[in-house]
Order: sequence, then C-alpha cells, then structure tokens
Amino acid sequence: MTLVEFSLLLIIYLLSVGFVGGMTIIAYRRDKFNFHILFSLLFLLTFYFGFPFTSILVFNYQVQVESISSLCFTLLSATAFYGLYSLIYHVRLIPQTGNFSSKSHQWLSFTKIEAYLTITFLLLIALGTLGVFYVQNGLLLFKLSGYSDIFSNDVSGVALKRFFYFFIPAVLIFYFLKPTQIRWLAFLAICSCFGFFTYVVVGGTRANILIAFALFLFIGITRQWVKLWMLGLAGSFGIVGMFLLAIRRYGIEFNDPEAFYHFLYLTRDTFSPWQSVANIFDHYDAIDYQGLMPILRDFYVFIPSSIWPERPDAIVNTANYFTWEILNVFSGLAYSPTMLGSILIMGGVGLIPVGAFFVALIIKWFDGLYKASLVESNIYTQAILKAFCFGAIFNMIVLVREGLDAFFSRLIFFVLIYCLCVILAKVTYLILVSGRYVYTKIKQ
Repeated sequence: MTLVEFSLLLIIYLLSVGFVGGMTIIAYRRDKFNFHILFSLLFLLTFYFGFPFTSILVFNYQVQVESISSLCFTLLSATAFYGLYSLIYHVRLIPQTGNFSSKSHQWLSFTKIEAYLTITFLLLIALGTLGVFYVQNGLLLFKLSGYSDIFSNDVSGVALKRFFYFFIPAVLIFYFLKPTQIRWLAFLAICSCFGFFTYVVVGGTRANILIAFALFLFIGITRQWVKLWMLGLAGSFGIVGMFLLAIRRYGIEFNDPEAFYHFLYLTRDTFSPWQSVANIFDHYDAIDYQGLMPILRDFYVFIPSSIWPERPDAIVNTANYFTWEILNVFSGLAYSPTMLGSILIMGGVGLIPVGAFFVALIIKWFDGLYKASLVESNIYTQAILKAFCFGAIFNMIVLVREGLDAFFSRLIFFVLIYCLCVILAKVTYLILVSGRYVYTKIKQ
C-alpha cells in the first residue's frame, strides 16, 4: 500500500467514522440507551475499530492486505448500509396503535412464583446441557492441542454449546426483579465465573465471558452507574483481557518478541473483522450466491443424525462458505464474514438495501419491546421482558459480527427456548394452584 493509497483510504475512513459516530452520539444524547444505540456501537466496533490496527500491521510489519479498491468499497458500503438503516429506522412505517400493557394481555402477566420458575427452568437447561457436555468430553482446555480441535469429530455434543448461554438470561431475571447495585455486581461475578468455567470446559470459547461483561456495562449505562469514560476504560481492559485469553487459546508465548504483532491482529480479528468484507470484494466475481439457504442450513446442527442419517457433515452457512471457498481454509475453524459479508455472499451488493431494511425493522421491534418493559407496572412481567431484551444482546453481536444467517438461527432458537421456559413456568404454576385448590377442597 502506497502513501497516496493510504491517504485516500484514511479520508474515506475519517468521513465514515464521523458520519456513523456523529449519528450515534446524537442518538445517545437523546435516549441514553436503546437497541438502536447498541447496534450503532457494535457497527462502529466491527467495521471501523480495526482500521488503525490494520494500518500499523501494514506499515510496521509489512503485512499484505486486500486491494485498496476493496478496502475502500468496504468502508463505503458499510457507511451506505448504516445510512439506509438509520433512515428506515427513523421513519414510522406503521402507525403507532398504543402502548403495550400486560393488563390488556393477561397471558403476559406474571407472578413472583412464575418469575422464579422461569429462572429455574433456564438454569436447568444451561447447567444440564453443560453437565452432559462435560461428561462426554471432560475439560477440553487441557485436552485439545489447538482451538480448531473444538470443531473436530473427537468432540461430542457440539450443538449443546448453544444451550449454555441461557444461564445469563436466568441471572438477568434475578437482577431485574430487584435492580440494585449489589445485584448488578452479583450479576457480573456470577456470570463471569460461569463464563470462565465454560471457557475451560469447551476449550477456549470466550463468548460467555465477553457477553457477561458487556451486559454488565450496558445495564450500568441504563441506570447511569456507568459513564462514557468508564465505558472506554472498561473497553480497554476488556480488549487486554480478551487478548490474554486468546494467546492462551492459541498457545502463543506472552514473552514472544512478536507479542505486539499478535496483539494487533488478534484484537482486530476478535473485535473488528472488517477486512473479511474486503476479502469478499476481492473475490466478488467468483462468489456463487447462496440465497436464503444459509439461514436454513444453520439449523442443521440441531437435527441429530439418528433422525436424519443423510444430514450433511459440512454445513454451508455464510461463515463456512467464506472460510472454505474464499479463504481456502479447512482447519475446522470458521472465520467471521460480518453482517455485510454475509449479505454479499447471499445476494451480492444488490441485497444490501434489503438487508438494511430488515435490520432496521428488527432493531425497531426490540426497541418497542424494551420501551414496553419500561412502562410495565407488574415488576415480574417487567423483569421477564427486560431479561429477554438484554439476553438478546448476544444475538445483536452475532448479527453484526457473524452475519444475517447466524443471527436468524440463533434468534429463533433463543426465542423458542426462552418462551418454552416461560410457558413451562406458567403451566407449572397453574398445576400448583390447581393442586392447592383441590387439596383445600378435600381438606374441607
């Protein structure tokens, strides 16, 4: 990359960051917290945070990167996507019909017992599946030689990993039932310990640790316990912490002379895999558009081979397509194409406006549900609604970083399991009430 090419890229980068960052600051000053602000922050992190790291890698370590035109297209397409998304988000497409209230939706009204039963069922699912995974595989962190071995045939019950996450929504309900600073700190302590334990059991997956820390900060922002400078400081500690876990996961020596080099590319790839989009642009003419099939294929992992003997072992979602067909990597580890990359793989540049439209509707829906939880008078209903909204933040991260196909499969999975626990809680409560009523009648 020449100095002239870098200067052009830098100008586009600064204009893009100025636009998206400015829109995010305006939204923050107006609302302090909502899912639009959260999405904007994740968007900034994913598509713009990595640029300085890439620049240092290029000029200090002579790392080869994608073509200058593809890097420019990446920044321009990301900025255009956000502009379309923001326009659609702020336009009221459907007239507002009134505020949600559990008084007009009695089936969504909860009691204290139902709330704690929901917590119990979520915990049973998370801890039960974690226990089964541990019995089948042991502590993988001390058994596997490399992180990619997690995805090998030697590891059983890989699909169970998606159930571990429901531990966090359970603790979220507990916090929102009585949202004090003590419970806020307890949330971080409990979920961090659980995250580190799953890190050891699974063999290097850091998602639960990162999500616990992120949710802790977002809750603190909504309660004004965390200021922006605190968020920046916490983010810096988080970056260092994720790097330390990464070097352990990949077997890198901390005193390695190339430690700073590893820090740069691991931090960029963990938080801001923006160059994945540039790589896709470099191979744009060779892409075999996948349509909506990656969304459907992402569910294959939940179908046991005993039910579907012909189930493909290689599930071609956009992440695997990007890894196998574009990067030509077959290590077992899938690389993140990002939201824009998944759109390009599914339908090319022409699908970007459609993607922006649907993403805006999704964020509007979550914001509507979150606003409904704020005005809800029933504290138990409020806790379950808020826990659902904050629990879905992980899916927002998946949306921006992994892609639309991974987001839809995980969102539908999250909604189904969460609603199942809520329904089981209501049914169990009705059985308990009916049993108590019958017992009272018999006793009389």
